[in-house]
Amino acid sequence: MSRLLFSVPAPIAAALWAIAVVVLTPSWGNAMGLQQAPRAQACPAMKPVPALQALPEQAAQRIAESQVAAGRMDVAWVWLGSPTLRYPHRALGSPTHAGSVHALVRARSGIWQPVELRLPLNRVYEDRVPRIVDLDRDGSEEIVLVEADLLRGAALVVLGVEHTATGPALVERARSAFAGSAFRWLNPVGVADFDADGHLDLAMVRTPHIGGELQLLHYRPPALVPYASALDVSNHRMGALEQEMAVIVQNPGQRPTVLLPDMSLRALQAMRWDAPGRWTDLGEALPLPGRIERVTAVPGGACVLLDDGSRRDVMLAP
Repeated sequence: MSRLLFSVPAPIAAALWAIAVVVLTPSWGNAMGLQQAPRAQACPAMKPVPALQALPEQAAQRIAESQVAAGRMDVAWVWLGSPTLRYPHRALGSPTHAGSVHALVRARSGIWQPVELRLPLNRVYEDRVPRIVDLDRDGSEEIVLVEADLLRGAALVVLGVEHTATGPALVERARSAFAGSAFRWLNPVGVADFDADGHLDLAMVRTPHIGGELQLLHYRPPALVPYASALDVSNHRMGALEQEMAVIVQNPGQRPTVLLPDMSLRALQAMRWDAPGRWTDLGEALPLPGRIERVTAVPGGACVLLDDGSRRDVMLAP
């Protein structure tokens, strides 16, 4: 993986970057492990998950510019509510964050019931995208969110459905360490079995705006335990609403590969956690002719939307 070893004045850096793009980015280009080409059509949209139940009317009260997530098993819908200004960080463009998470879940009786979890006054959900996944593969889905503490910054949290005598409830299953101080954020990447131990892991980028660190974490309730990290990466632009800027590529016979930007947000790199516990950088970071705005998974790689509206297919080389 390339590393920045010195700094130059901004005008000179911009000129050097423009030259690099012209020289290094022809119609078809590659960087040892990656290949790129222009893409005429729009990047594919994520296929909608078939609805288990009708979307509750309460979901219309979710915080502005947030998404409703659909599940596949026992969690039909999840959304973020209770907008609050008590944590005025603008990582996602607005100082408004969620004070609660809401879900429609299936009770043991088979009836679908609404549940919610409200945070204490010193915390918020600094997120816009609930993620639903069966992390432990027990047939009951978990919810993955970014939570922030007023003093300790962001942490990745995993919630689950607990069945009690009075019905289902949302409870915390596991969490990562906090980012360290107020206004230190993190952005999830995704879920996969990165170390091939038969269990799903989580990937996130800690502090993506000020020196991003890719972390792989084991799901070990009550904790998310980091076991691998890599520096000089990012998957978010400060103030942007878009959180999808990295993908996980699974090719036959290989461990999952994380495809994500470098700190400049103008180059992509591919990284894989291989035995005996080390990163494999699949070539140098691949420069792109613009700033990365969104990265969408496609078979074998990603469709990348750039800030000028153009698109590139970036694929893992065979």
